[in-house]
Amino acid sequence: MAVNVGQSIGEAEYTTLRTGINLVMGTPTGTGTAAAGYNLATSAAARGPADKIQAADWNALKADTDKAYVHQTGNAISPALATVNTDSSITKVIHDALETAINFVKTDGQRFNLAAGQSTTTSARSKGKTNWNGTQIHDVTFTWASSNAAKAFFNAGGRLRIATTLSYSGSEAKTLDWQTMVADTSVIAINYVSAFKESGTGGTISANDGYYDINGTERELYTRGGASPYSENNYRVLARSITNGLRIRVLYEDNDAGDQTGTGAAVDENVQGTLTSALSYVRATGTNVEVTAPTISTGDTNTFT
Repeated sequence: MAVNVGQSIGEAEYTTLRTGINLVMGTPTGTGTAAAGYNLATSAAARGPADKIQAADWNALKADTDKAYVHQTGNAISPALATVNTDSSITKVIHDALETAINFVKTDGQRFNLAAGQSTTTSARSKGKTNWNGTQIHDVTFTWASSNAAKAFFNAGGRLRIATTLSYSGSEAKTLDWQTMVADTSVIAINYVSAFKESGTGGTISANDGYYDINGTERELYTRGGASPYSENNYRVLARSITNGLRIRVLYEDNDAGDQTGTGAAVDENVQGTLTSALSYVRATGTNVEVTAPTISTGDTNTFT
């Protein structure tokens, strides 16, 4: 809390502020919307009741706070937090400004933010499929080196992305229906507590679940069906947790048994063109906050080679 004019600002006040910024930048704690921690080493060292807080301690605390603020907002704190030259120059104004900034970056609605320019988007796995039928599965695992590394990825605003395109310029009806299905979907994303349409309007979010909601039982996050006479066909995104990560399965279910186009037996056409299933991830990177990237592998149901 804010200090009083004339009050000595010492170890107790420093430790309170350090605890606040360590919640944001340090070892992950909690789950869901209560989760916090980017799993990074902070500059401000722990001090005990017998220690005198030096200018270097205070400036280290300021540096940690500046990094969290820019990571979340993309902008420097304004007005800038003061850099102190001696321990005796730590005043109420300087203390309270730092406290305000730390309270801001640690709020539930703020600490999961990932500002523009503070991340890198990386292709995890992109594969194509041509002239296909039946069910095709893009089965991809995202695994981190530890539970804390996985939590930090999502706590720092990271997300997984699933995108599909179908390149085709002909007139085959079923292929055109599949093209419409995937074109209206664009990108499905998974963050710390949500599955959502990052772009596109088609289909339905079946379960608005993110990393902290998904458990070891596979669940459907998104679905989109075809239009009559191809309403049996489905495009689905499934997810379940694995050790230190998530397994994503993207299902392209061409369940259409064929339609009679004239006399004779019904014809079950292949889907033509090139279907591309592309999984990627957005990760906090840079000089302010950089978290560990996942290792990417394929699962045993994968049909994309």
